[in-house]
Amino acid sequence: MLTLYKLILNLAYAVMQPYFILKRLKVKDEWSQRCVIKPDDYLPSTLEQGFDQQKRGFGPCLCLFHASSVGEVRVLERLVKSVKSANPDIKYCISTYTRTGQKLARELFPDAEAVFFFPLDSYFPLKRFFSLFHPDSIIIVETEIWPYFLDFCRKKNIPVILANGRLSEKSTKHYIRFRSLLKSLFSIYKIMIMQTEADRKRMINIGADPDKVVVMGNIKHDPNSDIDPVTQRAEIRTRLNISENQLLLVAASTRPGEEETICKALEKIDLFPGKLKLLLAPRHLERLDEVIGVLDNAGIEYSLYSDIENGLVPQTPIILMDKIGILAKIFYGADLSFVGGTLADLGGHNIMEPVLAGVPVLFGPSIFNVTDAADQIVKEKQGMMVHDGDELAEIIKHFVSGSLTFRKIDTTGPSVAEQTATIIIRELGL
Repeated sequence: MLTLYKLILNLAYAVMQPYFILKRLKVKDEWSQRCVIKPDDYLPSTLEQGFDQQKRGFGPCLCLFHASSVGEVRVLERLVKSVKSANPDIKYCISTYTRTGQKLARELFPDAEAVFFFPLDSYFPLKRFFSLFHPDSIIIVETEIWPYFLDFCRKKNIPVILANGRLSEKSTKHYIRFRSLLKSLFSIYKIMIMQTEADRKRMINIGADPDKVVVMGNIKHDPNSDIDPVTQRAEIRTRLNISENQLLLVAASTRPGEEETICKALEKIDLFPGKLKLLLAPRHLERLDEVIGVLDNAGIEYSLYSDIENGLVPQTPIILMDKIGILAKIFYGADLSFVGGTLADLGGHNIMEPVLAGVPVLFGPSIFNVTDAADQIVKEKQGMMVHDGDELAEIIKHFVSGSLTFRKIDTTGPSVAEQTATIIIRELGL
């Protein structure tokens, strides 16, 4: 099976050479790196710099951390920090697959030996790649399976670790057809660190050795240790003009139809406006005019967040978020949250984000994108599901009155990133 895969990939690589040449002319750095043209221009030569302990017997250890896109790069930010904290002598490189991931990685890892695009999974690029570059270990975040790349790792005797691994039911149905190939490839891994028990079972089902697969949790669900929750809460509430005897509800990532549902729910709550205020953050800002129309039709006054940043002191019951990239910090000033894409049948967005800020979360029944997180939240009593606008109104009423309470996330003890780093250090003998 692996031989057939190699044959097909190498044939495709040969046939697509004109395409790759055109791509290198248009986006030189990216496609030169994907095709591994002149790798000495961007790869640290392990033989020259003495990184390779296995071959040279001296020098610091060099790890390659791979993340596909932005979400995985964010995971790497926490993981690399934890690994470096445990062993400051470790040197590292970062590879990504997408342009957005590459851009973010260059911002987040200024001290990396190199940040580059992951090579194409074909013989000639990988031959050039590994001829110059021989890291002591490779850590792949989440689950990317590149058979040719893994086979080169086996031949070069480079240990591979899967960190923060996950495997959906849909992917399992696809991979199960190639179980014999995957079983051989998975033997290369020193260990596979999965997010949930369901992920572990799926990975074993497609060929992984049960003794090499462990469950550690999701690094994305680690609280942000760089933020002081008390200071952040005070700063946000002062900015939004929310007094301590008022409650702030943040409705995040709302989708079409959900804003109307929220407005109708608020009409049924006696303490709105007054004790309860709302910050409404649509998922897509291009819908802002549409959302403003909903608020106007409901007869509810609002202030734009951008105006508040420009000095406005908001007096309105609703603050409408019209900027991106700051909602994660806004949650620290909230008392209760709702995350959209869940009453609308879209599968849900990041329902863990408010929980990580210590804020309970409400969400609708459409959670097929966030099932594991929803199960954890309900189990830990950090939030709950509401099935419609009427139930949303009732839950908010009970919360505002104090008859309904939730637990905050436990921030004591080591984080998932720290525990994962400990396993990586142990398995690699660092």
